[in-house]
Amino acid sequence: MKLIELEKICHLLSSRKRLEIVRLLLDGQARSVGEIASKIHLSFKSTSKHLLLLGQGDFLERRQDRYSGLYRINSDLPLRLREIIKLVRQCV
Repeated sequence: MKLIELEKICHLLSSRKRLEIVRLLLDGQARSVGEIASKIHLSFKSTSKHLLLLGQGDFLERRQDRYSGLYRINSDLPLRLREIIKLVRQCV
């Protein structure tokens, strides 16, 4: 892994709210922005921004379900991201 890749990963996970989103989605269930926002106690707009960043970093995948997007952990996570997800899962 190159330093620039590590820097991007660290930046993505430097937000407690983004970590909360990742931990919430570890159950494998796809969730809407509204549902995620409600669970992590954040506005819809702010949650959307965090989801966009996590998606750009390959942590999440999004699929359209009628009127809203549903997010879940990327099923094709690169090995380096899977290792990080294991650490998030262990956090209380």
